[in-house]
Amino acid sequence: VDEVADAIAHVYNTCGLDQIYMDGAEAMRGWYGVARMRQAIFTRLTRPALVEASEWGHHSWPFHSRVGAWDHPKWGLKRFADDHLRAVQRYRRNDLLEAQLGWWVILGPNRDWDMEMPDEIEYLSAKALGHDAPLSFQNVNVTTRPENARQDELLTMIGQYERLRLANYFTDDVKTRLREERQEFRLIQSDEGQWEFLPTDYQQHKVTGLDDGTNTWTVSNRFAEQLVRLRIQALDSVFPYEEEDSITLTDFATDDQFTAADAAPGVSCTLQSVTEPLKAGQTSGRLTAANTGQSPSGAWSRVARSFEPVVDMTPYDALGLWVHGDGKGELLNLQLTNLPEYFHTLDDHHIKIDFKGWRYFELLMRERDAAAYHDYQWPYGAHTVLHRSPLVRHAVSKLTLYLNNLPPRDQATCYLSPVKALRTQKVVLHNPTIEIDGQRLVFPVDLTSRMYIEFESPRDCRVYDERGELLQWLIPQGEVPLLKSNDNRVAF
Repeated sequence: VDEVADAIAHVYNTCGLDQIYMDGAEAMRGWYGVARMRQAIFTRLTRPALVEASEWGHHSWPFHSRVGAWDHPKWGLKRFADDHLRAVQRYRRNDLLEAQLGWWVILGPNRDWDMEMPDEIEYLSAKALGHDAPLSFQNVNVTTRPENARQDELLTMIGQYERLRLANYFTDDVKTRLREERQEFRLIQSDEGQWEFLPTDYQQHKVTGLDDGTNTWTVSNRFAEQLVRLRIQALDSVFPYEEEDSITLTDFATDDQFTAADAAPGVSCTLQSVTEPLKAGQTSGRLTAANTGQSPSGAWSRVARSFEPVVDMTPYDALGLWVHGDGKGELLNLQLTNLPEYFHTLDDHHIKIDFKGWRYFELLMRERDAAAYHDYQWPYGAHTVLHRSPLVRHAVSKLTLYLNNLPPRDQATCYLSPVKALRTQKVVLHNPTIEIDGQRLVFPVDLTSRMYIEFESPRDCRVYDERGELLQWLIPQGEVPLLKSNDNRVAF
């Protein structure tokens, strides 16, 4: 202990450093070793230190200057920020310590996740200002090509928010509004030069095809009539369900492929192999759950299939299956996980059973439903396993089927075709077009998967690649549609 403490203190004292982050302490067994090491380091420092650490035991409290350095999320960034901000309040109230929002990362694209978008950074920055909490970031390197090509733009936004926070520019009433979860704002400057917040809604919709009903939907505008602003992103495409190179994760051939795990109080669940109704393969799985309670909230059940040996999904980035729904509104969740020694992971993919009959679904790994997790009650947490850890494809160890949000005093039944792992590919959207209540706006560009358009006005329409590199300014064709107050019918 003394030798290690001498070495750490020597570096700190010699280099004139200001901060020590005592990382990895959570891996030490028992409280004594952690407290002994920290005391040994701290007593050797010759100048004040700002101290943070990843383990917060009782005997660590006297050494801590602040807490709150979580690791960064990769999916569901806004809901992760909400969780972190609730923890900030708890640290201040219970631990009497200041807290920060760290260590965040300005994400670039990856096989498993998308790049971080400006609205995600603005959500984080606005909430940090509202809570008067500092931010910290990892992986910002001025000498290498940034993973996110919009890094400088996003850092400029972060810096503006931070300067206003440090200046205590806004009133307590404004900060109270900013702290509200799931309420979004844009920072704007008035003609008189004053900084203001514009309440904003970001409504996301996924179009999976032009003939499956998803290319028309309703957008509700709670504000006054206004010209539309939007982002269109081309997503990856999935190879056909019948592709020879696919693998079948489960075919429901026998009743014993899955074991009943457990269920919420008042909920029961069964999974049976049946031959009717049948859409693909030789058998279907009939998944039935009954809820004797008074509410769908927290009414969940699950069955699980363990893979021994593990399944190698290295070539695959999606699941494909047919689902026969009963239209009762329950939520089907297909969850993959890998061996825990590769970091515990929960890879969730939701299907809302708001339809009747057969419908085909493609569930992409990079579109994990981490944000939607927070709309329901589950028997597991989401912090690292869902928001952060990617699925280790060569060691997939389990497929779990959940039914949640079950109708009260009723049962729900859905039928599942064999579940397949499928490859993905990039496609091109030619001249994507949006129509709102009969007003059409055409974007004359070929949009390859993961590229996106950001439209603010006819004079501010840009096309970006998957890293956020600006490819071109675009002049759309047609009149900019108006969003009426209340409901608007949208078609793609």
